[in-house]
Amino acid sequence: MDAFASALEQATAVRRREVTARELVDLYLGRIERLNPSLNAFYLTTPELARQQAEGSPDGPLSGAPTSVKDLSAMAGYPLTFGSRAFEDNVAQVDSFVVSKMKAAGCPILGRTTTPEFGSRPVTEFGAHGVARNPWNLDRTPGGSSGGAAAALAAGLCAWSHGTDGGGSVRIPASCCGLVGLKPSRGRISPGPLVGEGWAGLSTQGILTRTVSDAAAALDALAGHLAGDPYWAEAEGSYLQAAAPGPLRIGFQAEAECGVHPEIEALVRGVAGQLEGLGHSVDERGPDTGAFLDPMRLIVTSGTATYPVTDASVLDPINAQMMAAARETSAADYVLAVNTVRNHSRIVVSFWDDHDILVTPTLTQPAYPIGYFAEAERALARTFEWINFTYPYNCTGQPAISLPLGMSSDGLPLGVQLVGPPRGEMLLLGVAAQLEVAMPWNGRRPPSCE
Repeated sequence: MDAFASALEQATAVRRREVTARELVDLYLGRIERLNPSLNAFYLTTPELARQQAEGSPDGPLSGAPTSVKDLSAMAGYPLTFGSRAFEDNVAQVDSFVVSKMKAAGCPILGRTTTPEFGSRPVTEFGAHGVARNPWNLDRTPGGSSGGAAAALAAGLCAWSHGTDGGGSVRIPASCCGLVGLKPSRGRISPGPLVGEGWAGLSTQGILTRTVSDAAAALDALAGHLAGDPYWAEAEGSYLQAAAPGPLRIGFQAEAECGVHPEIEALVRGVAGQLEGLGHSVDERGPDTGAFLDPMRLIVTSGTATYPVTDASVLDPINAQMMAAARETSAADYVLAVNTVRNHSRIVVSFWDDHDILVTPTLTQPAYPIGYFAEAERALARTFEWINFTYPYNCTGQPAISLPLGMSSDGLPLGVQLVGPPRGEMLLLGVAAQLEVAMPWNGRRPPSCE
């Protein structure tokens, strides 16, 4: 079986008895042993668990397709370090909701993927488990904070990956590594039972896949909520059955005040042209999201400070700074920031009153060299310039997806983001599938990972 086959193809092969789930697990464990030392995508493998799951896979669309779990989500009996030395001895006592759904879907879990400490960086560096590297160029970042998850999938170390997204943390690494990265609507997948509302509801569980149909199938498998969740969005039906949409009203943004790399700007304009050729009405227009910046920074700072750390000296300097800053922030400051985000969200979402989809760059620049964000004093400013187009839709709670629609002149993947209407994954996935046919990326893989 090809390690780069889609998750749905792998599950179909298992159902047809062309391969066993155990054989897929062993295939990937062998590749992890060979390739992970240079990538550091997994910081921990769970071969016993994966093989045990492979023996009793239920019959489902993704059953038998091996996956991974980011080190921000609990797996009962395994370390839950949040990428931090402050929690290196912490062991989860329960499964997170998303892990329980992955197990129920019959997806063997190969291990836990590397993340920056607390998921607070857009790159996978500065955490307890070291630097994760991009399979397309080992000197470049795979992005973050789901960078280990993306590097693993891009290198053919699993069939699909779990991630989380609080400001772009699924879409960023999807863009850097040439993958599909889906951030579902707020409340589509429960954050429970250990998390109430990550970053005032800005953070959500997410999905990294090779194809749009894999993302749809994974969303079918993971969607749901627990009683008492602060937000929930009931499923619209089977996302795997999303139909090609009729003519839509599509806006696009290709430029930003902070600057957009010319190859990325050209790619977005090319995608807009493709959509027009598919029969959609397209205009260069989008909402003004600048008012989110300051309140979101305060919310993230406050959320980071909720980790019960007794010795800040072991932390990534940027997290230590945020914890110190949070001590100078009042409860009223925090509530005002949340209210500002909610009120401005109403203005931003009104763009979808007369548009169906927004198209933007995923990132303003291609994957940066390792170490670009090392200078703590400039790291936050550099971060928000890079993720200019992703974090606003964590604020509004809308679904968004990054598609690997281009390659830079120096061989790095480039992503384009689609943003759907509130709770509009069905429409979003339908348009994404159209672009996958019009601008196919199947067959692209890092040359060093064959």
